[in-house]
Amino acid sequence: EASVNTTGASEWWDISIADCRKSCSVLPMVIFNDKVSPPSLGFLAGYGIMGLYVSVVLVIGKFVRGFFSEISHSIMFEELPCVDRILKLCMDIFLVRETGELELEEELYSKLIFLYRSPETMI
Repeated sequence: EASVNTTGASEWWDISIADCRKSCSVLPMVIFNDKVSPPSLGFLAGYGIMGLYVSVVLVIGKFVRGFFSEISHSIMFEELPCVDRILKLCMDIFLVRETGELELEEELYSKLIFLYRSPETMI
C-alpha cells in the first residue's frame, strides 16, 4: 500500500541504506546482467557456443573455398607472360573468316584449340 509524503504525493517505493553513517546520498547498487543473443541468432543459440562457432567457420570456409575454387582453372590464361602470338592467331582467324577461306580458318582454329588444351605449349 502506498504511503503519503509531506507534499501530498503518494510514494510507492522507499529505498534506504540500513545503518548509514558516512555518505547516505549515494546508493550502492549491484546489477546482475545475463548476456542474451539477439533474436536473429536464436536458432543458433540453442546449440550453444560450439554450434555458433561451427556455423561461422563453415560459412566463412564456404566463401573462401568458392573464391579460390575457380582460380586454378583461369590462372594459366590470366597469368601468361606474353599473349602477342595468341592475339595474332586470333586476329588471323578473324581475317581468314572475313575473306572466306574456310580450310585455312579451320587449320588456324585447330592450332588455337591445341594451345588452350596444352598450357605447357602456350607458355
